[in-house]
Amino acid sequence: MKKLLWIFSSAMMIVFLSGCALTSTQKEAASHFAQASADIGDFAATEFNHFRAATIDMNVTSIAIHGKAKLLNDKNEPNLDEALKPESVIERVKSAQALSSYGKLLLSLVTETREAELKQASNNFVNSFKSVSGKKLSDAQYEGLGQLVHAIGSFWVEAKKAEAVKSIVKNTGPDIDKLCDLLIKDFDKTGLHNAQGFDATISNLRADAAIALEKSTSYTDRLIAINGFKQAFVEREHLNHISKTAIATLTKLKVANVQLIQAIESNNLSIDDIKAVGQEMNNLRSAINALRSK
Repeated sequence: MKKLLWIFSSAMMIVFLSGCALTSTQKEAASHFAQASADIGDFAATEFNHFRAATIDMNVTSIAIHGKAKLLNDKNEPNLDEALKPESVIERVKSAQALSSYGKLLLSLVTETREAELKQASNNFVNSFKSVSGKKLSDAQYEGLGQLVHAIGSFWVEAKKAEAVKSIVKNTGPDIDKLCDLLIKDFDKTGLHNAQGFDATISNLRADAAIALEKSTSYTDRLIAINGFKQAFVEREHLNHISKTAIATLTKLKVANVQLIQAIESNNLSIDDIKAVGQEMNNLRSAINALRSK
């Protein structure tokens, strides 16, 4: 009798828990958004590091062209990083990594993931957001969200995963929106942020190379100048393509973030905007691959 009662109770518990699980539409919405979020976050982190490295390379070329460092810092040393100081780049890379960690955690929660990998994704998520300044949630609140993931057990897995997804999406939503805004500003060539500083460096090198080509009489000087001109051309073409497509992708990600929150709270909505951000990410990948092949 006790055995039958135990079996009945277990069966009822399974039915109850399955009812608490995410629906197929909710999983699809979270999965699409998670993949796009992880991809754009990883891409942005790579690009900001490229901006800084390329800025230093272009300033070195400018020095080679005119024979001296015209940009000096407060220690009277060559100012090779110009408008892309390490502090600003590191801060934005942290923002990009936080966005990526959010996507990877969601993806782990809505797919078949081993317990150790799920907990690692949770730790990465918490640590990434704790390193971001100006966020709306406190470090303690992010640690609380992480504990929801760590509390997932084998028997309660689907119900606990659903609980974690809903809580993380709802509570982290405003910070995801803010991260998108920060990244959009840094990919905008007209604002006083990373892309604008990168664009200014390109313009300086292009101007130095053009002047040198007019004045240089030796083959070596002309070769240095033309290589500088080529370097500026390649980086400007890269920035023009990447800036426009990255901003479009991040803008759609903001819209999709709102829709994801709604989809998690109610299953009666379309998830077209969430799918659309995936297409924008594909456009971004195509732009990157086209530039790399040149």
